Amino acid sequence: MKACGVIAEYNPFHNGHRYQLSEARRMTNSDVMVVAMSGNFVQRGAPALLDKWTRAEIALRNGADIVVEMPILGSVQSADLFAKAGIRLLQAMQCDAFAFGAEEGTAEDFVSHSRFLREHESEIDRIFQTYRNDGRTYAAQMETAIAEVLRPQGSAISFSTPNNQLGLAYVKENEQFPEPMETAIVLRRGAGHNDSDAFGQEFASGTAIREWSLHHGKETERKDIGRFVPRATLEALERRPLLDWAPYWVMLQYQLMLLSHAELRNIYQVEEGIEYRLKKEAEDAADFMAFIRRMKNKRWTWARLQRICSYILLGITKAEATTFQEKEGTIRLLGFTEAGRRYLNILKKNTETPIITKLREPYTADLQLEIRSDRIYRLGAIPVLEEQNFTRSPIYIRNEPRDQD
Repeated sequence: MKACGVIAEYNPFHNGHRYQLSEARRMTNSDVMVVAMSGNFVQRGAPALLDKWTRAEIALRNGADIVVEMPILGSVQSADLFAKAGIRLLQAMQCDAFAFGAEEGTAEDFVSHSRFLREHESEIDRIFQTYRNDGRTYAAQMETAIAEVLRPQGSAISFSTPNNQLGLAYVKENEQFPEPMETAIVLRRGAGHNDSDAFGQEFASGTAIREWSLHHGKETERKDIGRFVPRATLEALERRPLLDWAPYWVMLQYQLMLLSHAELRNIYQVEEGIEYRLKKEAEDAADFMAFIRRMKNKRWTWARLQRICSYILLGITKAEATTFQEKEGTIRLLGFTEAGRRYLNILKKNTETPIITKLREPYTADLQLEIRSDRIYRLGAIPVLEEQNFTRSPIYIRNEPRDQD
């Protein structure tokens, strides 16, 4: 069976995601679609709008055949580390191909640019060092360095857009494996990645759907989202707890007041003396959004600050991050279809990587960060959210009709 992988958050799952899965399956002629999906905290450092089990089931009813969970220290990361964790997981799932969305370009474009950049890593680093003290973020400095190296190639592709940047990171990581997966690109249609005013087009962005769901509570207004999401997503948005940073602000504020400067310095990615500003601003900020606005500057972007806040909220230390980067890890299975079940039976015969279906010893040691994070995630949900680990089995979607709406 041929497997094609996708790295995703589905926060929440919308029609653009369903289109991507369908196109990726067609383009790669794959029998199963494997999704490496963020858990209950997502890449930009925020709680997921819907819990991981709800998002996994929606994906399985709309084109996915297997959903596995990305570990939190892979999913709540900058683009390069997010890509590394996702590609490593798809490789562990022995996918033959992987697909991602991009604004422009072909697979050949991304692969050739990836190889060119790898050959010129020393030059990129030299140029990057010249920008180290210009006050911009690491990402902005690196983007400029890469652009300078690529300029002589005369590329017509812009790597400044979020999806193209992430796509290039995927390809660079994939190309480092002895047997890289086949690369497929699904060109985006409709709304942009972070477009918060996207309704009225063929597709809507996840950002727009999240904002609409959180801030337009009337049922008549919420049903307008039905034009942009599958039926299962619409039902989940109407019936399930919807989460963002708001209910976790008091917990984060408590942590920032309780921990000393020295203790904060032990938290992953707390550096450059940011612990002093974190403690100072937390005391007077009225809510999480006000806190981030106080903290944000050229060097500390919104996403970077949110990720640090996630690590503080969840108590993730630098030592735990180092351990994660050094270990092989396990595969946490969230759900599968009938086709996915057949593929998993084949995979289990050909891999030594543990595939966790029910959380029990000895594998809890490898998933302590996920267990802790999920317990904290549940604290923000009203009504109370179901247990996220120990009483859960993978979702099994038998040969039921998939969403067609």
